[in-house]
Amino acid sequence: MRKALPRCRGLADFVDVWHPRDLLLVTRKAQRDLAQKLLFEHHKKTFPDEPVPLLYRSRDTRLQNILVPIPGPDRVKEELVLNDVVVVSVETAQEVLDGEWGKDWALGYAMTVHSSQGLTIEDPQKVWIVDDYTQWSNLTYLAVSRVQYLRQLARCCPPPEAEGHTPRLAYDEHKACKNIARKLQAYKRADAAKGHKCNLRLRIKDVEALQKKQRNRCDSCNIELLWCYEPKDTRQFSIVRIDNTQGHARGNVRLLCLECSRKRVAAVFTHCEATKDVPLEKISADQLQNLFDSI
Repeated sequence: MRKALPRCRGLADFVDVWHPRDLLLVTRKAQRDLAQKLLFEHHKKTFPDEPVPLLYRSRDTRLQNILVPIPGPDRVKEELVLNDVVVVSVETAQEVLDGEWGKDWALGYAMTVHSSQGLTIEDPQKVWIVDDYTQWSNLTYLAVSRVQYLRQLARCCPPPEAEGHTPRLAYDEHKACKNIARKLQAYKRADAAKGHKCNLRLRIKDVEALQKKQRNRCDSCNIELLWCYEPKDTRQFSIVRIDNTQGHARGNVRLLCLECSRKRVAAVFTHCEATKDVPLEKISADQLQNLFDSI
């Protein structure tokens, strides 16, 4: 991607050439939310008469293909599915952000690469990819395959972290080992409860070797993993099975960030609930990877 798109615009440069019809693709929800806020403020000042894209993001993802009241003075209803986009005035968009239209709407300037699955952005609309060290993987393939022509793609730097963002704790080897041991014990109990017998039980040194092999990066979104963290920090490491029919054993795990791990599990449960398919523990490694790639 970087060879095909050698220029990576700085954030200020990107905002100067950005247009409200452009789509921004990011790897992380935190980046998405920061970018949305920044772009809306720029939109109000620079494009006051241009419509604002709103994304339908129902909290109940089972509510698909239903008539939804569209924010605005006309109060019309349209049949929508998750991640459908409608356009409204700047004033109406501000009402949405103020909570006057419920919690099922979000600004549509940016979305995660996972959420863009299935979209085709037609020329001349531009797609900006936030290059937060995104590796050439299924994630990058999803991003670049959203467009019809290469000229629609551009790269830019990620937005800075907000003041309220979860602080990054300093690395402490002793604390990191305790965190690994705590998670390994939890995985061991979970495996035992599910009847998984592991002859190659994971040890702390195995996890440290995997950390080195992956260069301390999430195997999905490529973000740097944290080993000392606040409890709710989604950048913390998670040890995830490759073959879900087996336990947490050497050769059957990889490291993901907590956010990607949660998306992986959510995709599987949504699939099982929607299709009444086989139980989670019976899903093969290939099926699981296909589900995860389609998030």
